[in-house]
Amino acid sequence: MSGAYDGVRVLDASGGIAGAMAAMYLADQGADVVRLLSPGRGPLDGGPGALCWDRNKWLCALDRTTPAGAAQLRRLLAAADVLVVDGTPDDLDRDGLDPDGVRAAHPDLIHLWLPLLAPAAPWGRLPADPLLADAVSSASGEHGSYDGHPLALVTPIAAYGQAILGATAAAAALLGRDGAGRGDAARGGAGRGRAVLVSGLHATAAMQAASLTDAEGIIRASQPGGGGSSPNYRLYRCSDDRWLYLGALTEPLFLTALDVLDLFEVLTMPGVDGSMLNMLRPGVGAPVVERFAARFAERPLAHWERLLTDAGVPNAPAQTRDEWWAGEVVASNGMRRVHVHPELGPVEIPGDPIRLSRTPGTFSHLPGAQAFVDAAAVWTDPRPAAGGEEPAAAVAGEPAAPLAGLRVLDLGSFVAGPFGSTLLADYGAEVIKVEGPGGDPYRIYTVSFLAFHKGQDDIVVDLKTPEGRETFHDLVRSADVLLDNVRPGVRERIGTDHATLAAINPRLVRGTVTAWGTGNPLSATPAFDPLLQARSGLITAQGGAGAPCQSAMLVHDIGTGSLVAFGILAALYARRRDGLGQEVVTTMVNSSVMMQAGEFVRHAGRPAPAVGGHEYVGDTAVHRLHPCKEGWVAVAATTPEHAAALVAALDLADVGREAGVGGEAGAVALLRAPAAGPAADRITAALAGLTSAEAADLLAAAGVPAAPVLDRGGFLTDPWFAAAGILTRIDEPDVGPCTVVRRYADWSGNPVEITAAAPPPGAGTRRILAGLGYSDSRIAELLAAGAVREHPAP
Repeated sequence: MSGAYDGVRVLDASGGIAGAMAAMYLADQGADVVRLLSPGRGPLDGGPGALCWDRNKWLCALDRTTPAGAAQLRRLLAAADVLVVDGTPDDLDRDGLDPDGVRAAHPDLIHLWLPLLAPAAPWGRLPADPLLADAVSSASGEHGSYDGHPLALVTPIAAYGQAILGATAAAAALLGRDGAGRGDAARGGAGRGRAVLVSGLHATAAMQAASLTDAEGIIRASQPGGGGSSPNYRLYRCSDDRWLYLGALTEPLFLTALDVLDLFEVLTMPGVDGSMLNMLRPGVGAPVVERFAARFAERPLAHWERLLTDAGVPNAPAQTRDEWWAGEVVASNGMRRVHVHPELGPVEIPGDPIRLSRTPGTFSHLPGAQAFVDAAAVWTDPRPAAGGEEPAAAVAGEPAAPLAGLRVLDLGSFVAGPFGSTLLADYGAEVIKVEGPGGDPYRIYTVSFLAFHKGQDDIVVDLKTPEGRETFHDLVRSADVLLDNVRPGVRERIGTDHATLAAINPRLVRGTVTAWGTGNPLSATPAFDPLLQARSGLITAQGGAGAPCQSAMLVHDIGTGSLVAFGILAALYARRRDGLGQEVVTTMVNSSVMMQAGEFVRHAGRPAPAVGGHEYVGDTAVHRLHPCKEGWVAVAATTPEHAAALVAALDLADVGREAGVGGEAGAVALLRAPAAGPAADRITAALAGLTSAEAADLLAAAGVPAAPVLDRGGFLTDPWFAAAGILTRIDEPDVGPCTVVRRYADWSGNPVEITAAAPPPGAGTRRILAGLGYSDSRIAELLAAGAVREHPAP
């Protein structure tokens, strides 16, 4: 069987990482992708990472400013299914690629817009610079150094996360336009395209969804960033100067760790009072961290790694990227691929992170001279019809949410699996969380649990009982999708593996998420996001020659959930052809590679990827974070004009001469001045009397790209985010009014507006069973037998 998106045409008119990678994910699954490049631009001018994100694409040199080029662009738009663009609103208006104009001319086209910054004022027209995006999204402020000041992120995490979210949104839009292949689903938008916006702000909001969920009285970890925010969940230096991440996220894991470390006395320390969660209270955690640090410093990493692993406590050493890339775990997941490039020779790039059992993705070629085609020869035949099962007729007015009518069963726990369901719910699917009698252990973090389960339904089923399994099978018969993230072997033991469920419902698409994959030494061990940050080299790259530095963002949880959601939607699209489902598999290992995709590309002569430092604030004096009287400001001068404007705005006429190197002076020299040095010190001194907002306004008015560095509190209160519509308020029964991430994409038409809180266990048990046709007496029998449970428990 051909790829899931065989016959789908994608026009990639983007210029940055996010758009290119979003189109790459579609190309990996069979889409015919054409990438537009400016005349004279080579396939590798975007850096080594382009070998990954422009794979499987055809390249077209097209001058959109000429009449002939503009005519070719209009013809390609008429022939395409999906258009991928980035840039500012001004860029799109200039090129005739704005959503309203494109949709008016091509109503069946899907317009996917991936600007790094949300287009709302005042920062929506700033250049697409990761330094600025990380500043205004609070990613820099929440990352945090060991001393508590913000850091510049050395890896473009936001762009990588935005790419997967963008591909997922495009996949949902295709399904909404062409039909889900489900005869009884109400496909109000079938046959119509739509515009969808997924900004870098959406991506960082997704990766910070737990910390951005806010309510009165929430206890936040009070430790500075860098090594982590809680004694049970952070980095520790061992006696051999290597670092180990302790991942004792839950109370049972924490108590086991105390046993291994012989540190039960910390439970009696002031303020702890026997509770792990009390360590998050201000002033309580710091002494506990010191006690843990002293214990880990007594023995080498290998000693603690062995003891904790044997006891079942999640942990991970802080490795380099090279160690991770060359290791058995990456290889066993098929994520290290070698292909021969005509000019570069052997090239190592990430593999396909999503495995579809019936319609696997394929690799055709790397970007190079042989990938260029003449725009006039592209898509000269009419665009093929969607095919597959006929969807219901479109209704008048705007289309419904793209996934309306689909039912998803979520058997996952914690974040990596459930975020896949969160995305599907965000795009309109009905999601039912299926819990066992013990419930999801992540529920102890009430507000964080809300972040990934708002608006869902819930049923409690005991799969250890015959009646529970029978009830579960009836649920499976009613569903389009089932998703979980349990460890290998558990599915077969409880009868939720793909072979068993496909025999019950051949149309079912089963999403399978594991941490480490199968067939490697880590397969049976548990994992949480920071453990992947440690093993993959992400935190070592950020820390540079100093201590490794953890990101507060859930980089791999969100990346993995987004990947499995994209794979599920691809499988649903393929189901339209013959009505059959399939299994979709991904791992947190795969996500760890894709969230550093460009940095993992290897070939002879490639320059080493950038690394940060213990207190990394940027790469030059004029492209870095600077402290102000209050807060910090991100300055992103990248052209001589920017540098000259900065000099004039801050009255630093001689700073360019002082920075001169190699005979250069003035603005050009300033662009190359180091981030720590006399020029940087002069700029910092000139900004010292201003607040971060004042500094950003002053520089922006002078034509220097700049923005304040926001922390979580700033993100929650800044008016830009109100204008961007990233956050909303809902009521949580146990906590009260909560601020939560509103949605992970902005849709034309009728997007879903989720206003309900996360459900308690069994909140929908009786209602869901009645919907399956169960009588009141049958439901009472199941409740009495303990096969199902409801809330409140009878």
